[in-house]
Amino acid sequence: MRSLSRLPLAIAMLVLGAHGASASTAYGDLNNFDAVNDTGQECHGFEIEIDDIRSTDVTYTYDWNHYGAPKIREDLSDPQHPKVFVRYESTKNPDGSWAAYTAMPAGQLAPTDGHSCTNPAVNDGCEHFGVGYYGTPTALRYNWLVDDGAGNLVLGPPVAVATPTWTYNPPVVVDGNIEQPANVVAAIPAPELEVPPARSSANRCG
Repeated sequence: MRSLSRLPLAIAMLVLGAHGASASTAYGDLNNFDAVNDTGQECHGFEIEIDDIRSTDVTYTYDWNHYGAPKIREDLSDPQHPKVFVRYESTKNPDGSWAAYTAMPAGQLAPTDGHSCTNPAVNDGCEHFGVGYYGTPTALRYNWLVDDGAGNLVLGPPVAVATPTWTYNPPVVVDGNIEQPANVVAAIPAPELEVPPARSSANRCG
């Protein structure tokens, strides 16, 4: 079976938030993205797992949503492969109910949708998140947090967020002159598309 890399298709999928069979919708990338709650139930938080960086590598978090500033914890159970968890989560009211939630959308939400996802005064069924960091993570995972029925927050359905890998190319200097300026390039992995086997001439019509 052969495969064919198609970069334009990969870029289009990232921009449009196409995520295959995963029941998720997101627009943007880890630094700045909208996540739509299409889990089929109210959510009470969102967790981002970043593998192979340290908590000290986190440079900022976007906090203007229904949950405010996230909690950041570090898992060093494998010192060679640390994990950082950025967890936005609702607190509880004195009666045990959740203080914050992300509603289920009443209908399909367009990308950015008038920036309603960044406005905690409304609850259209989406939230805006963002994390900055140093380093090159080996894996990133995104999940809504849902009530397990017993008042505990557990990981809900995964959300696929575009996360290109960036490659820094330093400037090229020849005899003190900059021949080529520095640039940063997004290395976007292209999907593998199945190419049907070519038919032999004996099977062709005409």
